[in-house]
Amino acid sequence: MNDSPLKLPIVQKFATVVLDPAVKLLFAVAVLYFIYGVFIFIKNSGESEGRIEGRNHILWSTVGLFIMISVWGIISVLQRTLGV
Repeated sequence: MNDSPLKLPIVQKFATVVLDPAVKLLFAVAVLYFIYGVFIFIKNSGESEGRIEGRNHILWSTVGLFIMISVWGIISVLQRTLGV
């Protein structure tokens, strides 16, 4: 038996139907959050509290995007290495 549990049809279908759209949605939300942070930063450029709020939105959306891209890359490397 050379069947990997990751190659089961139900797991592949779950990844295709549920996980792929969920990841794309999270990327879109993070990008929108970044754009919202830029908007808040520019809108409140005269107030220090507004700039801090906008900067925090920009910072955390960038951190979230970095983590998502890093995990995506690590998973891709593992899949290619393990032949999954």
